[in-house]
Amino acid sequence: MIEIRGLGKKYKSYARRSDRLREWLSWGRHQLHKEFWALKDINLTVSKGQVFGLVGMNGAGKSTLLKILTGTTIPTVGTYHYEGRVAALLELGAGFHGELTGRENVQVNGRLLGLTDEEIAVRIEDIKAFSELGEFFEQPVRTYSSGMYVRLGFSLAVSVDPDVLIIDEALSVGDAYFQQKCLKRIREFKDKGVTILFVSHDAGAIRALCDEVALLDRGQIVGRGHPRDVLELYNALLAKREGVGQDYVVEQSAQGTVSGNKRARIVKVGLLGPNNESLAAATSGDKVKIFVDIDFQDSIENPTVGILIKDRMGYDVFGTNNFEMKVPTGAWKAGQHGRFMFDLDLNLGPGDYTISASTHKGSNHVEECYEWVDRVFAFKVLPWNRFHFLGMALLNPEFKMEERR
Repeated sequence: MIEIRGLGKKYKSYARRSDRLREWLSWGRHQLHKEFWALKDINLTVSKGQVFGLVGMNGAGKSTLLKILTGTTIPTVGTYHYEGRVAALLELGAGFHGELTGRENVQVNGRLLGLTDEEIAVRIEDIKAFSELGEFFEQPVRTYSSGMYVRLGFSLAVSVDPDVLIIDEALSVGDAYFQQKCLKRIREFKDKGVTILFVSHDAGAIRALCDEVALLDRGQIVGRGHPRDVLELYNALLAKREGVGQDYVVEQSAQGTVSGNKRARIVKVGLLGPNNESLAAATSGDKVKIFVDIDFQDSIENPTVGILIKDRMGYDVFGTNNFEMKVPTGAWKAGQHGRFMFDLDLNLGPGDYTISASTHKGSNHVEECYEWVDRVFAFKVLPWNRFHFLGMALLNPEFKMEERR
């Protein structure tokens, strides 16, 4: 278990280098610095065997928190506690010496991770095999690519049989094959009861690995819960932080997150059949229409309207908008009501799906979001009646054969 109580980290910022000395010489009579809290009042409990995710924009305080937990920096206030052996992947290649070979770096850094010489000797060939560096394992690491760095670092970190594993963006580097290999090893650790703290901007990895997620913003925890819900809140806060306009509102409900400046309001989203009949379910391959009804609260030129289909696990299945389809929507005045429709073949596998809808300026909602509504409509896709298939996509295959000589 990891327990964090009232944790905070404060830094002092000086306008000029000399101000630090002047302040010190004044014996506290003159304060020449500004205070910056990188973390403030962090309270978390991560259970044994849990994979706990941390998400947030750059500068939110994620790396600062991990550095405190691994002992590389000291908190200003608060406490944290965990027991057992800790392995951490924080900064790519941290602790590796460029002139030493991969083998020599494993021998040196293995000791720093708490392994004895005997343990390193027993495990070093397994580390080499897992990294798949081959002959490069005997070469100086200054010759390594960034992907080779992370292969060596991850292979070493997971070799120590940790009780707590801390990972900061390490899986974002490297090829898809090695990323899958690392994800498999993380799942194996989870099955063994290892507590894992996982920081990533990769929403797919967060959904696939994490039991619970916390969202950090400006050094504070602003959301915590199921990965789907927290990632939706993260998406809304990203638009609020980066977008333009005023009166941006973020609301959460049992259905999902609703956000935007409300210059246009999404009042209804649904699914229609060939004869414009309302549908709650459709068969794979059917021709359907997804409609988005919008009330305009302000005059808007060429608003963008978008849809995003997600599966029952919250993974993105398909999304687009009229801007990307190069279809302008024209000018709309305050008080007008519009219905915007996407005609498509529902080439999805059987299952439960939801539709999120948005209206905004330009190509994406970050520029200026009028309204984004998550999981506003749910529907079912029924099995195709022509033949059975597996997976999420219906690719309309044709089967042929020929004799070859």
